[in-house]
Amino acid sequence: MPEMTRHEVGEQRMTEALDDIAGRARRRWHGMRYGDPSPRQLQQLGDELVDHVAARTVRAPALDETSRVALETAAHCALGALSIGCFPNGDQEVVLPLVGERLSSEDIAFGDVVDHAPTARTWLDAFELCLVSGLVWDWQRVIGLLLRGDYAPAIRDGVPYSELTSASDPADLAAMDALCGYLTEAQGHLPRDWPTVPLCKPDADERADAARNLDAAGSPTPDQRLLRVLLDDDQAAFEQALTARLDEHRRNVGPDPAPGSLLPLGTLALAALAVQAHGWELGVRSGYLPDDLLGSPQALQQAEAIGVNDLGYWAAK
Repeated sequence: MPEMTRHEVGEQRMTEALDDIAGRARRRWHGMRYGDPSPRQLQQLGDELVDHVAARTVRAPALDETSRVALETAAHCALGALSIGCFPNGDQEVVLPLVGERLSSEDIAFGDVVDHAPTARTWLDAFELCLVSGLVWDWQRVIGLLLRGDYAPAIRDGVPYSELTSASDPADLAAMDALCGYLTEAQGHLPRDWPTVPLCKPDADERADAARNLDAAGSPTPDQRLLRVLLDDDQAAFEQALTARLDEHRRNVGPDPAPGSLLPLGTLALAALAVQAHGWELGVRSGYLPDDLLGSPQALQQAEAIGVNDLGYWAAK
């Protein structure tokens, strides 16, 4: 299968995205720590970080350490925005590895600055970045458990711990529920029960239920249509749909696209699930799908081979 080339991004956009990301991220952190720490600010920092990483892949498709840490920091931003929105008055800590700093409810009253409620779309954004960055594999952070067992139920219930109203698109809710099936559940309520393999492949019945719910929701986005194909567990059909989705993305980026459009996270996350959870070696090649972000078809087996949970009754990373 021929490689699908990416669209081009303007030189000025690329230059801005590549310039001093650590300095810009630190200024963002300072502004949030001592000014406006709202989820919207975290999302904007995450967007800048994704722009930077995407721009770097044009020069060098293989991710270096700076790119990896920047993408991991973007994932923490998305996860933090989701967590603060769902539980604005709860205990919060958003770590920013790129600058070695954090934002904590010990210092910040997040509940005072939350001005919009998260939706299933917020959850999907966090899931995509946690998967693509690899952060979800850090099992001691229980990111998969939080996404599936805490944040998703809060979104379904309209974020009851927030005074704001959350209204999610039905198709987004169906996609969220389908993707929860790829996150391993704990076998109990103690840290010793946390799974060391955070991803899993839903069984046939779970996939069929998720597919029916997606079909019933109606008005799917292009990535939700791709998810629907993935749930059928047919590699050839998925590769065909993935190729069509990337071509559609390339044709519809519009004028003066942001560098982040070079890494279509929703599509990339589904391709990563196809590789890591379904165990497929994809035949689709494209700069939109860097090998370093797709992961390994043996990801589940490798994690199971090295994962040992000896946390006992209580521990936190």
